[in-house]
Amino acid sequence: MKIPSKVRIGGQVLEVMFPKEIEGGKLGQCCVAAGHIKIAETFNGREQSESSKHNTLWHEVTHAILDTMGRGDLNADESFVCCFSSFLSECILSMESD
Repeated sequence: MKIPSKVRIGGQVLEVMFPKEIEGGKLGQCCVAAGHIKIAETFNGREQSESSKHNTLWHEVTHAILDTMGRGDLNADESFVCCFSSFLSECILSMESD
């Protein structure tokens, strides 16, 4: 699956950007108010693999959806976001192989 340049969440368009690094050493970051999702090209000085970028995209999409839903409690629960987005990513990628 090709990572899209934009995603729509709750009627808002978020641009998907690929900076070399993200401040704080993160794999990804989203800001619904600013209208973007960032996916780092490198992490800890190493290039992020395509599968890692896909997982990062769905992780950040999950954050953006929860933020848009006003579910700050779940959005702040990184364990929940990691688990949910991993299942989401796996489901979406499995549809490609059919």
